[in-house]
Amino acid sequence: MSFVRFIPALAAWAILLVSTSAFFIYLGPYLQEKYHFPIFVVHGVVTFFTVANFLLAEFMDPGRLSRADPDEYKDEDPQKAPYIRVVQIDDTTVRMKWCVTCQFYRPPRCSHCSVCGDCIETFDHHCPWINNCIGQGNYRHFFFFLVSLSIHMITIFAWCILYILNHKEKLKETNSIVALTLIVLIFFLCWPIIGLTIFHILLISRNRTTNEQMTGKYKAGENPFNEGCFTNCAYTLCGPHLPRCKHKKISNTSASSTLGDPKGPELV
Repeated sequence: MSFVRFIPALAAWAILLVSTSAFFIYLGPYLQEKYHFPIFVVHGVVTFFTVANFLLAEFMDPGRLSRADPDEYKDEDPQKAPYIRVVQIDDTTVRMKWCVTCQFYRPPRCSHCSVCGDCIETFDHHCPWINNCIGQGNYRHFFFFLVSLSIHMITIFAWCILYILNHKEKLKETNSIVALTLIVLIFFLCWPIIGLTIFHILLISRNRTTNEQMTGKYKAGENPFNEGCFTNCAYTLCGPHLPRCKHKKISNTSASSTLGDPKGPELV
């Protein structure tokens, strides 16, 4: 594994920890004394929640599926396997692709990550900033990380603005320089992060993944996994990490080695 893959994640950790520490050390004591607000307690909880979900999203198994045992296909030619297997989920036709690398038909919503080299259950995307795929196993923690990080950034930004307004004549002091630096840093970082958070809120409400949304999987028909906004949100945020014990009935209707038969939302 190349060290280059770790650079974005290390940079993310450095920015989060250094900026948060600077806020607590240089601005926290003054703001708590000035406004009698338990900054260390409140922001300590938000910081803990942010860091905890960052760690869980980074190190939890996103839902890697084990590759087929070579003994299972040693007497067969994998190249002769039909490229597409068609299944029926409720009233929607879904096509399951054969994974040449892992040697099995990828389940619905599963996709092979070219970076990690594994098939991921309910694949969302590969995130370089946590050096891990986002899938069934860690998506919830990734989303909670985005939400808590957005709250963390907005509140620190507001406190820094308030500090500068009260120290207009002392902008060359260390504390003011730290506050101004945090304001500039958060201003440039908050737009993509908050935008990504809103994007994933919309995805959760529709029970879609980033991969499905960006590739237009369900433009040709209705999303068979959409069970309504409330149910989608409840299952994603409060449901089990592992796949449900009782799945919807899936019937194998046919198999085809061509992409054009039959029509239906194609899962990668």
